[in-house]
Amino acid sequence: MAAKHSRHIALTEPLIAYVEAQVARGEYTCISEVVRTALRLLIERDEAKAIRGAANSEAARDRA
Repeated sequence: MAAKHSRHIALTEPLIAYVEAQVARGEYTCISEVVRTALRLLIERDEAKAIRGAANSEAARDRA
C-alpha cells in the first residue's frame, strides 16, 4: 500500500525498540505498517466505545 502522505512522528526509545522488534521478527514489513495497524486498532476501540455508549444511553432511556 503506497502512502498518500508522508508524516514524521517522534517515538520514545521504548516504542522504537518495540516497533523495530516487530519488524525484525517478521510480524510487519516496516515501521509504518506497525503504526498503521496500531492506529486502526485505536479507531476500532473508539468505535466500539461509541457503540457501547450509545447502547447504554438507550438502555437508560428505556429504564426511565
